[in-house]
Amino acid sequence: MMEQSLPFYLAKGLLERTQQLLSGPGREGYEAVVVWIGRREPGEPIEALMAVRPGQIAYRAAEGCAVEIPPDALTELIAALPAGLSVVARIHTHPTEAYHSPVDDTNMLISHEGAISIVVPNFARAPLDLLACSVNELHHDRGWVELSHREVTERFIAP
Repeated sequence: MMEQSLPFYLAKGLLERTQQLLSGPGREGYEAVVVWIGRREPGEPIEALMAVRPGQIAYRAAEGCAVEIPPDALTELIAALPAGLSVVARIHTHPTEAYHSPVDDTNMLISHEGAISIVVPNFARAPLDLLACSVNELHHDRGWVELSHREVTERFIAP
């Protein structure tokens, strides 16, 4: 089985916690980023255990919104990871539609083959439903590829 087709087991309450962390800045009209921390062993299902909102800078202008994690916040996040755990997915909001934008394509917070980037619509105002999101997987030979609803349903398993 190729690594990018591995299932994601989501910890109980992970989607709710992710939505809570994303929706606060959204209520103020800002995008936000959350990462899922978990276990990622070669050939084994991925376990997403907790949601963390790292330090970030959000921008809002007439041209639109953006959010970035500055290098010092990324260093702090990585240094604080418990042994055996890593960033297994990046989740962020958009003001309206969920799609992987050209800016998202170049934001390489995670860049391993099979990396997952999830875009949540409407500043995460509603309960987090992965089928309402744009769930994307990184293929080094093709870039970020959006998963179908069927692939999302089959791969992301919540209690």
